[in-house]
Amino acid sequence: MQRLKGSLRTTQPLVEPSEPLLNGKSALFAFAAKAEFAKPVFDLTRERFWQIMREHSKPAGIPAHLAHPHILKHSIVMQTIHSAGIENVRQHLEHKSISSTGAYLKISGEVAARAVMDALKGV
Repeated sequence: MQRLKGSLRTTQPLVEPSEPLLNGKSALFAFAAKAEFAKPVFDLTRERFWQIMREHSKPAGIPAHLAHPHILKHSIVMQTIHSAGIENVRQHLEHKSISSTGAYLKISGEVAARAVMDALKGV
């Protein structure tokens, strides 16, 4: 995948998902498996993907200012940082600096205060 901001080039392994729509038993997975190596699976431009995000964000309750493709990366990075740790995620994304990965951790003061209070209850 071509990177737009000069990031390191990455190769992400395919994983066998548990979701029936995406696993090896689905027609979608079978269709993707037939794709020619190093060729796009779907004829989809970056611009069209952006439009699709806009179309489906409003019904899904995603605010307009968050209705862009990068929010998908933000969501998965936030989920994986909590379970795999920031350094593992940094390495997986091949960010040069941990601050690049840490930028995904922006949270409000209210959320931070609630998390600290919850952590202190367990002490």
